[in-house]
Amino acid sequence: MGTELVWPTLCLALGLILLIAEVFIPSGGLIGLLALGLMVVSLYLGFTTTAHGLKFLVALAVLLPLSMVAAVQLWPRSPFAKFIFLKPPTPEESAPEVRGVVLDHLIGQFGRALTPLRPSGLVDFDGRRLDGLSEEGLIPSGALVRAVQIRSGQIVVRAANEKTLDELLS
Repeated sequence: MGTELVWPTLCLALGLILLIAEVFIPSGGLIGLLALGLMVVSLYLGFTTTAHGLKFLVALAVLLPLSMVAAVQLWPRSPFAKFIFLKPPTPEESAPEVRGVVLDHLIGQFGRALTPLRPSGLVDFDGRRLDGLSEEGLIPSGALVRAVQIRSGQIVVRAANEKTLDELLS
């Protein structure tokens, strides 16, 4: 009774080991096919040479998912996976980067629309050409605008009144 179970058990164990190895060794599926073949041979030998075929089938049904879960759990810790996977960013790398000119000091100030704002265009504040966004509607070129807020590095403006900046200064 003992020697008839050696080959089916050995094929089953080797098939499960090769199935786990398939996850770690890139072989294009050849190791997985070999593992699948060994498991089929194990079932064949279990049913033909012994009376324990159903026990091998149940063992395979239980051990196959367990070995796949073990392989998936061990994979990220392997040296090959550590080489492939990206490392998480450091806190310094993930901190938001402040770029460009700080425009908060312009809120409430008056400027002039250099191009028609429909809804975005160029505005002039203190002699600086900046990207502006109309809060609502079309603002014609040359119209007096007032900065209301800064959104995504863009000045949100609204039309101040009907006069142009040149008319106010004269």
